[in-house]
Amino acid sequence: MARTKMVNGEVVPFTAEEEAARDAEEAAVLAAKPVNDALAEIARLEATITERRLREALLGNAEAIAFIQGVEDDIAIERAKL
Repeated sequence: MARTKMVNGEVVPFTAEEEAARDAEEAAVLAAKPVNDALAEIARLEATITERRLREALLGNAEAIAFIQGVEDDIAIERAKL
């Protein structure tokens, strides 16, 4: 389906140049999706390491240390996708 735009209240089809530019924009967004998804997952993972978990890890809590190491391992996996 051809793309259209509104000009002075009328529906006008895109020119070939506008179609090509829009296709390029959509391709760029699609190409950036894996990177954006990985960055979003890294941010989500980092948010799971709370101040309390850090404090518990500093005090030697083995469970907190293991949790943080697991999160760091998951972050490394996501960073490898970048």
